[in-house]
Amino acid sequence: MSCNIRNQTGSALLVVLMLVFMLSLLGIAAIDTSNVAVDLSFNRSHSDETFYIAEAGAKLAFMTIRNNPQWDTGYTHVAFGSGFYSVNVIDSSDDPALVDTIIVTSNGSNEYAKSTVRLILVPLPFHPFRTALFGDSCVDIRNSMSTDSYNSDSGSYVTTVTDDGGDVGSNGIIDIKNGAVINGDVTTSLADGAIVNPGSIVTGTVTTDAAEQHLPAVMPEDLNVAEATSIAGTGISGDYTYNATTKTFRSDGNCTLASGVYYFTDLVLDNSASLSLEPGAEVVIYVEGDIEIKNSGGINDGGVPENLLIFSTGDLVLKNSGNLYGVFYSPEATCDLRNSGSFFGAVVARNIIGHSSASFHYDRNLGNITKGTADIGMIGWKEL
Repeated sequence: MSCNIRNQTGSALLVVLMLVFMLSLLGIAAIDTSNVAVDLSFNRSHSDETFYIAEAGAKLAFMTIRNNPQWDTGYTHVAFGSGFYSVNVIDSSDDPALVDTIIVTSNGSNEYAKSTVRLILVPLPFHPFRTALFGDSCVDIRNSMSTDSYNSDSGSYVTTVTDDGGDVGSNGIIDIKNGAVINGDVTTSLADGAIVNPGSIVTGTVTTDAAEQHLPAVMPEDLNVAEATSIAGTGISGDYTYNATTKTFRSDGNCTLASGVYYFTDLVLDNSASLSLEPGAEVVIYVEGDIEIKNSGGINDGGVPENLLIFSTGDLVLKNSGNLYGVFYSPEATCDLRNSGSFFGAVVARNIIGHSSASFHYDRNLGNITKGTADIGMIGWKEL
């Protein structure tokens, strides 16, 4: 009997020892697992940190390139947080096959980890004529002036006109008063910058928190190229005066332009004079000065606005009952639309004044026109 008791006691002791051993193994495994988890967490935290460091370098390079598209210097070992970033910029000066593409590669590192971020950047085309009237500083519309829109690509003004799309935009003040009617939207980037006075009508929406629009200037090099390629001496027929030395143009009768580029230092149409385009002609006019269309004068009257592009560094005045079918781009000057003048097309200027029953008819087809680039955009992002 005592022998059986001793055997049972020995067996129980063996079971206890085995349980202790197994628990020890489990404890060791738990400790190892905990250590691995700590290591993984440690590595992940440092990997995340270097990613954000690399991203910071890439974003800084992106903003620098937006301000100066020619910048390709990059950055070397710049301290950020507990680490550093280095940025390499490759463009067409390094690899002609890139054409206008820019590749930004940013490496972020700290004592324990490294990360790399790559951006693909391209210039974004500038569409200057996506609104009827855009005044960089201000738009002042009064005394029964009205806007609407049509589409010359689909038919005549009469057959395609609509009571919308005659939009007005600005980076500054838009002041609409004295019975003016805007058949479209009013949009500005200036808080409280849209003033619609009693008695005036805006059929669309009024927005005062739009993104600010950057308007590239008409550059001296643009004017130099236009002057060098101008056909003003041979491309004009009819009644006019053109001074080949001073590059001034004036007409008191009817004259016609052939297809091509024209450069003038100023352009004046006297009362009832007209400046037409040859059938099917496409004309670009650069004016390093002012344009004045006097009473009942007309430019491209009844024509397609897209076929006449006017780029200027000076002012435009469209007087009593004058007509203009085209686009006018002069972001550092003033466009003045006066008594009963009619403009078919689009205008971009620093200041726009429209008053006394002038009418503006936006050609929606002009929204497709591009002029250079407006900004640098990111079309690709990748963590390597």
